[in-house]
Amino acid sequence: MPFDHPSTNPLLAAWDTPHGLPPFDAIRPEHFAPAFEQALAAHRAEVDAIAARGEAADFANTIAAFDAAGADYKRIERVFGNLTASATSPALQAAERELAPRLAAHDAAIYLHGALFARIDAVHERRLELGLTPEQLRLTERVHLDFVRAGARLAPAARARVATIAEELAALQTQF
Repeated sequence: MPFDHPSTNPLLAAWDTPHGLPPFDAIRPEHFAPAFEQALAAHRAEVDAIAARGEAADFANTIAAFDAAGADYKRIERVFGNLTASATSPALQAAERELAPRLAAHDAAIYLHGALFARIDAVHERRLELGLTPEQLRLTERVHLDFVRAGARLAPAARARVATIAEELAALQTQF
């Protein structure tokens, strides 16, 4: 499926609405798949770039960079979650059934990304020596915990199984 242009997909355009709210009146269920396609690819590229950095991992180039990555994906996901929970329709439910396993696979790929977790783990191990602010320390600990809980410390075969289960669970939840 070709990518939508921001001028035809309100999820990909800048939101010039009051308070930067999504332009709900212009968003249609068919906008989500192409918007997510672009946003997921961009997010994965950002994460891969963080993981591939040559310099030693530190708060700025790893934790803060990860926290900032995927802004478009997060923005679109919040709108999608809001609409599927509060203003759903048969077309939106069909989009949810199609997209939920893809979104779960994406999240699993991020949180089970070995090279990225190695950098996060390295910062976490040195967190008390880095002179972090309380907020930076909390973010470091939270990000690390999220990765561990998602299975980042598991053996490769177990990580693959966790990813498969996440996709299956997402598909089943939307069918239910």
